[in-house]
Amino acid sequence: MAYILVECPHCKSTDVNEHGVSSVGKQRYHCVSCGKTFQWEYTYAGCDPTIRSKVYHKTINGSGIRAIARELGISRNTVTSILRSFEKDIWYVNYDYLQRLTEKEIDIEIVSETEVEMDEMWSFVHDKSQQCWLWWAIDHRTGEPLAFCFGSREHKYLDNLKDLLADFNVTVVYADNNPAYNKVDCELVVGKRNTQKIERKHLSLRTWCSRLVRKGIRFSKSLSMHIIVVSLVINHWFFERVLA
Repeated sequence: MAYILVECPHCKSTDVNEHGVSSVGKQRYHCVSCGKTFQWEYTYAGCDPTIRSKVYHKTINGSGIRAIARELGISRNTVTSILRSFEKDIWYVNYDYLQRLTEKEIDIEIVSETEVEMDEMWSFVHDKSQQCWLWWAIDHRTGEPLAFCFGSREHKYLDNLKDLLADFNVTVVYADNNPAYNKVDCELVVGKRNTQKIERKHLSLRTWCSRLVRKGIRFSKSLSMHIIVVSLVINHWFFERVLA
């Protein structure tokens, strides 16, 4: 007689018991460790507790909504709903890096000064007339992304970025010749020579997020979904946060 080891998809425990059957006759199980119930197989793949993690990892590796739906055998609406569920967990500031800086200041009893590179990256939603600009900043010394926000190319979105950077004690800003950067309240160094790190981040981001490819047919139809997907890529690959 062969036995199948059943593992809880929520906590990975094998301490599970049978827990009746579903309305369509599928065996249900109860996990003693976490107290949750689950099934070994589901009539609709979208009900599988592991589907959220699968959608997440395919998204941050460049797959589009339709491709994910086809590969996982679920509807596009299910994929969209799962992606929207991550919105509340997104960080627009690299708090882990800020915490490390703060701990370093405590250890050596000095207040660190941060030199940042700032730039904005163009993308669009639905069509090229509806532009969406990513404003972000990285640490000039380490290349670590610090914060980002989305908007148009209006100067007010630089103010939003400056607010997000308030805790980093920015003393020098390296930027291009966009007149918006004349509003920074610290030393400004203009020129491409000192913004090479952030320009390289642009290339990485466009490579990892297909919605940002300059020439292609994959694009976002809604601004909210565009922001969620790009933010998930930044959080995972740049902030090193695994959300699923």
